[in-house]
Order: sequence, then C-alpha cells, then structure tokens
Amino acid sequence: MNKEIDIIIVDNNEEYALEVEKSLKTVPAFRIVGKVYDGETAVKKIIEHKPDVIILDLVMPVKDGIAVLEEIRTISFEPKPVIIVLTAIGNEKIIKKALSLGADYYIIKPFDMDLLPKRIMQIYGDFERAERQYREYGKTVKLPNFESEKNESDETEKNTVREDLELYVRRVLMELGVPAHLSGYGYLQMAIVENSLCERGTIPITKQLYPMIAEAFNTSAGRVERAIRNAIRKVWQEGNRNELSKYFIYSEKRKNHPPTNSEFISTIANKIKLTYLSK
Repeated sequence: MNKEIDIIIVDNNEEYALEVEKSLKTVPAFRIVGKVYDGETAVKKIIEHKPDVIILDLVMPVKDGIAVLEEIRTISFEPKPVIIVLTAIGNEKIIKKALSLGADYYIIKPFDMDLLPKRIMQIYGDFERAERQYREYGKTVKLPNFESEKNESDETEKNTVREDLELYVRRVLMELGVPAHLSGYGYLQMAIVENSLCERGTIPITKQLYPMIAEAFNTSAGRVERAIRNAIRKVWQEGNRNELSKYFIYSEKRKNHPPTNSEFISTIANKIKLTYLSK
C-alpha cells in the first residue's frame, strides 16, 4: 500500500470530525480531501473527489447517512470507495441496513482514536486484497488480441456474473442473520462466492479454500476457519430460523449442533448454483 489514500470525513459534529482528522494525520499515507457536516454536501464532495475511503456518520442534517449510502450506491465509481460507518447508533437493524447499502465496515462510537488509523489500514488493505482476489481467482487466461470479440464479451459477462453474485451472497447472509460485524462474515461471503462459481463441484476447504481466503484478507488459514466457525454458531443460535430452514433441516434438536463449516458453505453454494446461477 504505497500510494496515498484519499479520505473524506462526514460527521455532523465538527469537533469530532477534527479529532478524526488529527488521528488520521498520524499516517503519512492518509490524505484528508474533505471534512463535511451534512449529508447533502457529503454526496457532492464524494462525487467531486472520488475518495478511496469514506468515514460516514449516520446522524446528520439535510440527509442522514442512510440517505447518503442510498444515493452514492447509484453512482459508478472505479474503484469503489471503502465506506466505514462511524456512528453512535448500535441498532442491529440499522447496522444491517447500512451494510446492505454498501457500507464495508461498521464502528460504534465511542471508539479509541489511537486505534482508528490502524483499523482503517486493515479494512482498506483487506478490501484491496479481496477485490484483487475476487477478480483474479478462477479467471481464464486472456486470449491474444487477434481472438474474436466474442471471447472478450464472454470474459466481461463472467466478471459481471461475479459482481452480481457477490451482492446476492451478501443479501443471503444478511437474510440468514449472520452478524455483519464478525470477521467470519466476509470470509463466508468469499467462500460461498468461490464455491458457487467453481465448476468442478466444491473447493477443498482445508487445502485450498482457507488458504485462499487467508491470503486475500492477510491473515492465517487457522483464523479463517475459527472465524467462520464462530459466525456459523452465532447464526445457528440467533439467526433467522425461517431462512435457515430453506437451506438446512433446522429443528430444536439441532439447535446446539450447527453444520460444519464445509456443510454450511457447500449447502448454500449448491442451492445458489441450482437457483440463482441457473437463471
């Protein structure tokens, strides 16, 4: 991560925005390209500067954070900015709403300002690696330029399918009730996407899938396995039972016996292959 990272801070509290700015200025790679205090101005500044990272409060005048997310979601950015919600609102429904509208991470105030630069570096780094991994994994070798336009069209279509599938899997996880703030959420999303796109059945979970996710998120395969396990246990105990029953035989007897990581990932991926991708 050698390039400068352009950041816009959006918070209705000017003093708090200044604290955030002071904290981020401790990292030479961070460049603050805007501090704004209402949602309408925020959208204009985001369009103008096309930042790498947006730090967004949800409680703001004129347009709140949810309205900002809804509006910038309709705008084509290349690359997409990393959106970090930093707010005092800890309501689970609001968290899910923000993440469904494109927020990549959710931090609840008060938050240790000394940790904020580190967390942003981690999230932005994970995002870059994950985006690169999503684009590169399973991609067919590009043919020489003299090949027909049909091959280029096929490749574009594959990339479009992947992008649509990533959004679809995110929605599935949210409907199941997988807590979006858990690290296992992102790992599960990638695992299900890759298995859904795998034409040879399923990806061997220990030898290939965990290491692949670990590389994308700059962590270890063991941490990936444990985080996914934790997320599955959480959703099995507290998730949406009606949605879970669409994929698994869910009963009170099984409440304390969640599926294995492999079973959870492959079951959802296989259903996506049969329903969503078959269309």
